[in-house]
Amino acid sequence: AFWSDVAICLLPTTLVLIVSYCVQAHRYNIVENFGCFPATWLELYAILGLFVPPILCAAGSFICGGFAIYNFLAQRRRFQAVLQQHSSSLNSSRFLRLIGVAAVDMVLSLPFGIYEIIHNSYNLQPTYSWADLHHSFDIVQETDQSILNAQPGSWASINLSRWTTTLAAFIYFAFFGMHEDALSFHASTWNKITAAFSYIWMRAFGTS
Repeated sequence: AFWSDVAICLLPTTLVLIVSYCVQAHRYNIVENFGCFPATWLELYAILGLFVPPILCAAGSFICGGFAIYNFLAQRRRFQAVLQQHSSSLNSSRFLRLIGVAAVDMVLSLPFGIYEIIHNSYNLQPTYSWADLHHSFDIVQETDQSILNAQPGSWASINLSRWTTTLAAFIYFAFFGMHEDALSFHASTWNKITAAFSYIWMRAFGTS
């Protein structure tokens, strides 16, 4: 299980790193009022290597989530009995949170992925050789916001890439960081921190 988790974390990111470098026109871009942004040359290989795989993963997640929600609604009467028969830490509350995450993933991942691939497909660039694409690779290109304001789709795409990961983090924390076990852990950690600060305060300013 440990090595499978390591493979899931490392292999996809390594492949994305390799593909990103292959279609990277220069070092990076700096967008006004946004910050650093990848300098991806939007050619056909960039679409296939960087934008299509997330669509495929989102589509698979959409199908699996749909089956999970359908089966849960169709067999909800047998649900509790099935959980009680199997020796698992999964209970109805945790399963409902998983179903909720599946539903949110269905609503967000696939539509956003489709929007990104459609938006970037409108700006496809010609495919050049490796030498032409990586010529003057150390350039850092600066882009004024006024240029992006003239292209509302580009500014929307940049903000979408900025906030989707933040939104996903809040959603996952809301589902898995607010259940009973997590709340008791948060309370225990907070008590330890306050106790440590109280001890330090008493040692520094208290009387013997």
